[in-house]
Amino acid sequence: MPDASRHRQLRLVLTVVPEARLGKVETFLRHRQRRFTRLLAQGGFLRRGSAVLILVTPQDEVDDIVRDLRQSAGPAEPQARGEWESGTVVFVLPLEASLTL
Repeated sequence: MPDASRHRQLRLVLTVVPEARLGKVETFLRHRQRRFTRLLAQGGFLRRGSAVLILVTPQDEVDDIVRDLRQSAGPAEPQARGEWESGTVVFVLPLEASLTL
């Protein structure tokens, strides 16, 4: 019988973090011993400098990661001229397979 622990459902967590919040989010994730990859980005969702953090995690840890992101990034805040700062955006996707080349 196959080892069930080797086949846990994995999730790909992509989070788009505004540049102004990036340092705090990265520090918090490292403190929690979360491993991630950072891609710098501009435009798209947040229309300003931002980064995409990529995490791969078992399905049962997704809620903890989202909680960590919410706690470290904080809520969107009002800016000058009645505009709102873009908040952090999180996508959680099923990970069917991964390859190391």
